[in-house]
Amino acid sequence: MDMDPPSLAGTSSSSSISTVHPDIIETHILTRLDPTALASASCASSRLYSLTSNETLWTNICNSTWPSTNHPRLRHVISSFPKGPRSFFSHAFTNPDMATASSPINLDCLPGLISAVDIHFQERHIFSKVVETETTDSSPFRVDLLEPKDPVPTGIPHPVNEEMYQEIREGLKLSWILIDPIGRRAMNVSSYKPVTAAERRWLSTGEVHLRYAWVFSAGQEGSSLEYVKCGVTATFSASHTGEMHVSKVSLHLEDMFGKHLNGKDSLAILHKGMMGKRGVVKGKEKEGRRRYDAYKKMRRIKILLGEARKPLKRQRTLDTLFLAFSVFIFVFLVLHIFF
Repeated sequence: MDMDPPSLAGTSSSSSISTVHPDIIETHILTRLDPTALASASCASSRLYSLTSNETLWTNICNSTWPSTNHPRLRHVISSFPKGPRSFFSHAFTNPDMATASSPINLDCLPGLISAVDIHFQERHIFSKVVETETTDSSPFRVDLLEPKDPVPTGIPHPVNEEMYQEIREGLKLSWILIDPIGRRAMNVSSYKPVTAAERRWLSTGEVHLRYAWVFSAGQEGSSLEYVKCGVTATFSASHTGEMHVSKVSLHLEDMFGKHLNGKDSLAILHKGMMGKRGVVKGKEKEGRRRYDAYKKMRRIKILLGEARKPLKRQRTLDTLFLAFSVFIFVFLVLHIFF
């Protein structure tokens, strides 16, 4: 969405738009456009490009789309992007497609990432959280947003029938933005809507689990890291007031076999994802589900192929041992006969 200013000063569109007072355009027109329409409008004339580059306009867009961006830490980070909130929006609005790096990444000196997470229910904001992650160790990578005893009320009645459950599943949208404050990059790793049916544990704990995910290529064809899944789990628990509380929200990465990646590998892949191929995906919810379903099929195939190769591997090991034993016996007999 970062555009160079067009040179349309002599066109009729430029002449006609020049008759409208800039205050009217800024306050009554541009504020009613969505980000995609704003990006298109910026290409119409150099005057509109200037008006749509207003930092306050894009700051308000970021804050209304992701309330977490109003956090003091994020306001400072966003202001450091090349074109401020406009550049940040163009990054955070996209999902990774292929993790590549134009230059080698120092795995021993990876900068930490900031997570900015927002949950909306039927366009109503119910939850935001900003946390920083700096882990690069060998333990499984996991970002937890809430402490076990720190639930957040949502104002959403706890579902008591299938219709209410379906309404919750369709209405709860989750955005998880990862931000590199040093490289001034960002990307979204959520499918926005759940990729699976909710896990309901009403009879035992009254909890509802929703799973979001985004799958992208890690650039290691044929390996367990050919594709990775960014998995987000959101848990909603019942309260004594009858409403749901956000009790757990977490992020982890899985390889093609469903194995959780460690901190160092996860941060390296995420940084490469920010540097690699990305794009604005139309119908993000459907695309997220499509990628997740394709990932499950590929994972099942890899697991089946791995199981099929095990007998062959065992057979090759036995053949190697038998050959080594035969050579040993032959050498022993030769030495025994001649010496």
